[in-house]
Amino acid sequence: MRFALHGMCSLHSNILSDIRLAKETGYQGLEIHTEKLWRYINAGFTSEEFKARLDAANITPSAIDIIGGVEAATKEEQQRVFKEAEILCRFAKDIGAPTIQLNAFESLNAFSTEENIQLTAKNIRSIADIGREHGIRFQYEGAAWTPIATLEDYYRLLDAVGRDNFGFVLDTWHLWACRGATLEQISQVDKSLIYNVHLSDGKRPAEGQPWVDERELRGFYIGEGDIPMQEWVDALLQTGYDGFFSGEFLNDQLWEHDHYEVAEKMLNGMKALVK
Repeated sequence: MRFALHGMCSLHSNILSDIRLAKETGYQGLEIHTEKLWRYINAGFTSEEFKARLDAANITPSAIDIIGGVEAATKEEQQRVFKEAEILCRFAKDIGAPTIQLNAFESLNAFSTEENIQLTAKNIRSIADIGREHGIRFQYEGAAWTPIATLEDYYRLLDAVGRDNFGFVLDTWHLWACRGATLEQISQVDKSLIYNVHLSDGKRPAEGQPWVDERELRGFYIGEGDIPMQEWVDALLQTGYDGFFSGEFLNDQLWEHDHYEVAEKMLNGMKALVK
């Protein structure tokens, strides 16, 4: 199995430092944090320079994470999303990153889940068509508190998008926190639809209770939250998935720890589960 450092684990670092961090702590890949990537691009650096750093470190770019707000309803927001997709697809192609993550959030909360799916799928079709021109595919992650969050919703979105370069990233926390999939359902996902896996531990509100800030629920190393992580990983492995695993958390205190210690602990936590 291969493990990618998720750029969220070193949130306040920069993207070139993430390459070194991944190499020196034993990862094979890097899941690129998009805010860091935009800073790099806007500072005037090129994809060729970035690829040279990846190659020198022998680090594979597993994915670029994320293009957010893909449920955009206004023409202005849609154009923003499509422009981001075009720029990131070109960059991804240049550096050899096969996948870009898409997230829909809450701007369509007034609509039904089915309306959310249909409206979001329309935008994703356009994004997927941009990606096809560059050989890039897209993985969808449904944040636990958003309208398109359960595994069943993922499938309905997949059908509505109708593109062969669109699939899923399966995130243990998001699917567990929204009570969006059983372990049996996870074990039966077609592995060709799983583009990446995020291993993330944490807590969730009791049923019927409101969501709180995500950082209050995801500030845990792997194995220190409430998720039965070994059962989830076992179910994921039953699919035959053999791609990258990346560990993720959201927590102000952990972001202020030594990045090397955090990266090593996250990697050790994943290795203990993925046998």
